[in-house]
Amino acid sequence: MNKLLLPIAILAFVACKEASEQIPAYLSLKPFQVTAPGGADWQEITDGWLYVNGTFLGAYTLPALVPVLAEGESEVILFPGVKENGIDATPNIYPHLTKFTKSFTLNSAQTTDIHPVTAYDPIIKYAFGVGRGDFDGGSYISLENRDVDTMINVKLTTIGAFSGKSVLMQIDTGHPLMDIATEKMVDLPILGAPEVWLELNYKNDVPFFLYMLSGPDQKLQPVYQFNLSPDWNKIYFNITGTLVTTQASEQRLYFRLSLPKDSAGKYTQNSGTVQIDNIRVVHF
Repeated sequence: MNKLLLPIAILAFVACKEASEQIPAYLSLKPFQVTAPGGADWQEITDGWLYVNGTFLGAYTLPALVPVLAEGESEVILFPGVKENGIDATPNIYPHLTKFTKSFTLNSAQTTDIHPVTAYDPIIKYAFGVGRGDFDGGSYISLENRDVDTMINVKLTTIGAFSGKSVLMQIDTGHPLMDIATEKMVDLPILGAPEVWLELNYKNDVPFFLYMLSGPDQKLQPVYQFNLSPDWNKIYFNITGTLVTTQASEQRLYFRLSLPKDSAGKYTQNSGTVQIDNIRVVHF
């Protein structure tokens, strides 16, 4: 069943139907193909924001079958959409992937298949550099131990990795806390425009936190708490607000994991692992 994310499409369709008895054409919106490393498997493009002949018809969970009161040569535009900050209630166009635009001949009562294609905008900037967040090449994002435990349990591994190599962080009752920071990102926009987004893949059997270390004094700014995810998941964060709040163009990503305890102060599990891959911080 189609899931319409924004009610405007329903209202527009009802209004048009009241004004005309025209039989609609139908657009069968397929999931996005991605012409970038990893293809669509490295993304989580859940939605398509649809325009036909310049009119916004709504945002739809893909795949979707959409009625359209248009006929003949028509321009179809579909923007790739994601769940901003991993929240279902905040769908948004992902601004760093290109829109799909193509003209189709639409006919009443007939269905036209739409196979949208997208890619990273060629003019975006990668705060860590292109490909370094994949951890598969000779140059990758450096990680620094920031806790007081001299035992460093972070490494790159192919075991259980998302693709190639992934970052593996491990804790246990002998070493129940881990703080890891990335190398610095510099010259990030701090005025609210252009937007800055962070994307990454992760899986974890213990909760963990993401912070930003902001500015030369490295103030800790909370971003997100990850619940358990036994399978690999993809998330997109809009970190523009953090940059505006801190007014710091220099930032580090900071990951913290610790073994959970019950109300009596006893550990509820003996060990925990977090794996991360495909870290990208992008902006125009």
